[in-house]
Amino acid sequence: MEAGAFGQAAQERAAAEVEAEIGRLCERLAEGLAMGLDEGREMVGGAMAEFLVDFFETVRAKGSRPGMRGMVALPMLVHGAETGDPAPARPLAVVHLLWWAAARYLDDLTDVPGAPPAGNTAVAKRVLTALAVGGQLPARLVADLPVPDAVRCGLAGEVSRAWLDAVDGQLRDLTDRPSAATPASVLRGYAGKTGAPYAMAAASAARLAGAGDDRAGGWRAFGRRLGVLRQLVNDQRDLASGRHEDLANGTATYLLAHLLSALPAGRRREALALHAGARHSACARAELTAWMLDDDVLDGYAASVAPLIGHAHDLLGLLGGDPAFVRELHDLVDETAGRLPGLRLAVA
Repeated sequence: MEAGAFGQAAQERAAAEVEAEIGRLCERLAEGLAMGLDEGREMVGGAMAEFLVDFFETVRAKGSRPGMRGMVALPMLVHGAETGDPAPARPLAVVHLLWWAAARYLDDLTDVPGAPPAGNTAVAKRVLTALAVGGQLPARLVADLPVPDAVRCGLAGEVSRAWLDAVDGQLRDLTDRPSAATPASVLRGYAGKTGAPYAMAAASAARLAGAGDDRAGGWRAFGRRLGVLRQLVNDQRDLASGRHEDLANGTATYLLAHLLSALPAGRRREALALHAGARHSACARAELTAWMLDDDVLDGYAASVAPLIGHAHDLLGLLGGDPAFVRELHDLVDETAGRLPGLRLAVA
């Protein structure tokens, strides 16, 4: 066993194996035969296969493989912490990626300015396919696992909980206006839209390992915290890349809410005016970005994020488990935190 029990090299191999497994699933889907589909379901199966191929191409194009590795690693590390063996949780890593393949498309559909209307046939097809990929494929995968009925029921409950919590968070994200948003309200939305699937992955792995409700709840809380940190990273990547999609969409991000909460009334009105203009003006986006990435603002931002990171580590300390895998989970938190602004570390 390599140093760290399930270190980055092992996690990369696991991510490659999960991607290959989904590739084999795509081949069966294209034939209309996978996941218990009856013959003659080539239409939906082919659409899902194409959808997943596009997802992995997007991951590669956007340089998101480190994030995908984390999605795969989380349930396997939690199962390793519970049992010493990460391998049985690989199907849950597949479920986690299927969920994100669907959620990423649905999120992009609401975020991209000038996106085609929902009545557009191509968009309608993709929305239906996303729902099948993120909802029905995970449900069938869980149903096919060779586990006791009580465990299967618990896993199905985690998938359902994740969808409801994530939709709640996404709705908050869509309706929370910068003028009314606070750092606390933004974090509540993040706990749903990004925290929920990570919570599902962690709690599901614990349930698969035989953990009871209380312990699964502890892992769910940890996963949710990790997901929030990853959403903060996504926000930073958007700024660092120069895409500025959040500003173009008028999204109330945590960094923006932190900036607004720290400004006196007059400067706050100026910032809100810039934010309104940023929807259509590259100059306004650039000026507001400079405000958000000011050293003093980032110092305060880092101080506000530090307790979130500390809480994730504290949860791991309380949960315990196989020390080698718990250590890797601590590293996963630190690796995520290392991509945040204001911590003076490289942005991935």
